[in-house]
Amino acid sequence: MDEEQRLNAEWLVLSAFRELIMLAVKGDLSKSIYDMALKLGGELYPELLGPSASLLRRERESNTVKQYRQTAHLLSLEQGQPVDPLALVQAEIAKHRGLLQFAKTKKDRPEVGQIKRHVDVLVEAERTLNPTAHTETQLIFRDAYAVKRNVPAFRTGKAYRDFALPDSNVLRIRVLHPEVPEHLTGADIIYERHSPADESASIVVIQYKIWEKKRLYLNDPRMQRQIARLKDFTCDQGVCSIPEGSSEYRFPYCAGFLRPTDKLQRADQAFLSTGEHLPICRLTGCMSRSSQGAEVLTYDRIRSTSLSAEMFEELFTKGQIGSRMLSYEELEALYEKRAIESELDTVVIHAQEFASVH
Repeated sequence: MDEEQRLNAEWLVLSAFRELIMLAVKGDLSKSIYDMALKLGGELYPELLGPSASLLRRERESNTVKQYRQTAHLLSLEQGQPVDPLALVQAEIAKHRGLLQFAKTKKDRPEVGQIKRHVDVLVEAERTLNPTAHTETQLIFRDAYAVKRNVPAFRTGKAYRDFALPDSNVLRIRVLHPEVPEHLTGADIIYERHSPADESASIVVIQYKIWEKKRLYLNDPRMQRQIARLKDFTCDQGVCSIPEGSSEYRFPYCAGFLRPTDKLQRADQAFLSTGEHLPICRLTGCMSRSSQGAEVLTYDRIRSTSLSAEMFEELFTKGQIGSRMLSYEELEALYEKRAIESELDTVVIHAQEFASVH
């Protein structure tokens, strides 16, 4: 896998995890920074975003961490056996802490400010290098234990994790992904907001694709297959049909959205995702053709129809977009009829938000 493919795959999935957090925390920017999304993604998809696997994580590491990784690599080559960068850092911390303790025994109390600051830097590097340091206390969400909710799942038997949200709700997440991350060309979020008392839920499905220079070509067979699957799962199943007798003020009940996402040019580039959310039912009307006759989406053609990330998150939080409320029977039938699985080139992040049981 070349670096550009890896970068695109990680960026797609990271963007999806960040949007997942944004939806869960109701748009609170202080709780949805990219570093938090990296940590959550690393917990749930370590093969792609874990500390030892992710190109993006490595590039965001401090110079100190990079220095010790490089030193350990060279020592491993020199000695013919693995050298752990964490062990090198911990040995350095122990040495300098010993010096600080020695300084306390001297009556003239020599100046040690620089050494203390250096130890602080080393301790931060130790946290990055130590896998056990990435506990739940460092995640935006804490593990929720003994959560019992009989909410429909699209894949019985697939492992999930429950997290406690800041508003005391629970977020149940399943991640289905290809065994080989190199195959990734897309990411889907299925987000459900539940009303367990009524045994119903509103859903939204977001499909992430990388576009370049605000242009997304649609002729690729994989692209067409993924879009068709999204449409089949939402529009074709009637989840966006207007409930009989409904008179509430809101947007149409669109549940499927295509989310073209700006690509990163470099792994060390500042993270900034400015992609748009386009209802899948408006895809054909927004398409144009390139000079070579290829079907293409451009920002100029979709901007009057699509929603920015900020608008999308706020409107979904307020219940102004997303599917109609589906009964649990309808939701179970939907998942049974249109089972969503991770294909060879798509990661599926399934999130269910519901009230906790006290």
